[in-house]
Amino acid sequence: MYLRDSQCSGFIERGDRVWMSVVTPALDGPCGTVMTRNQTHAMYSNTLYLADEIIIRDVNIKIDFECSYPLDMKVSLKTSLQPMISSLNIGVGGTGMFTVRMALFQSPAYTQPYQGSSVALSTEAFLYVGTMLDGGDLSRFALLMTNCYATPSGNATDPLKYFIIQDGCPRTEDATIQVVENGESPQGRFSVQMFRFAGNHDLVYLHCEVYLCDTVDEKCKPTCSRTRSRSGASIDQTRVLNLGPIMRKGLLKVWLPLLLLATLTMTPQ
Repeated sequence: MYLRDSQCSGFIERGDRVWMSVVTPALDGPCGTVMTRNQTHAMYSNTLYLADEIIIRDVNIKIDFECSYPLDMKVSLKTSLQPMISSLNIGVGGTGMFTVRMALFQSPAYTQPYQGSSVALSTEAFLYVGTMLDGGDLSRFALLMTNCYATPSGNATDPLKYFIIQDGCPRTEDATIQVVENGESPQGRFSVQMFRFAGNHDLVYLHCEVYLCDTVDEKCKPTCSRTRSRSGASIDQTRVLNLGPIMRKGLLKVWLPLLLLATLTMTPQ
């Protein structure tokens, strides 16, 4: 018994009964597995060949099978070729090592991540940002986005910051900000309308400071109100995820005439 890649063969499991099993990871490629996806699911297909002997003279019995997984943030990132993503490893004493990821998505469904190292969006578009926790015992921890902010450079300590979430709560002055979940589960989500920094700044970078909150011993979901004061505590850069750059769509159309004008002006007579 084997899969499309004959190196992936079956093995015997003995217990109350004797079973023949074959295992392949849910990935595109290993053991000949093929991955396809639509708007709602990721599908992994392969073929199981049944043979009792080393050589085959009779008709080979084969069974085509497929496993389907609903798309969520985690599955969508694993099934994308080059998602725009940031990763950070955080150790929790006595519990183990966890990986936190942050990605930029195209819609409020959070199932279609942007791909590539940068993205260009209009100022009418929305940024859908998702963070997720992976590895270890996820049942005990909630992911808390303590501070999420934007800078005009890739430097997370840039003094020019626009806070989207501060001390766990959304910026009340910006009506476009929506925090879908924060400190409630092993994932966090928020959205904000695209913008640009005033002055000679054409790029936007996103940064999120995250905290693994122990749901057994701590109150993890922030209590937010419009009158709540902000502490302004310092940001722990060892717990910051970074995404970007995000460019403003139409920027090249603006730059081209300026570059042409500069070239014409500098041409010798």
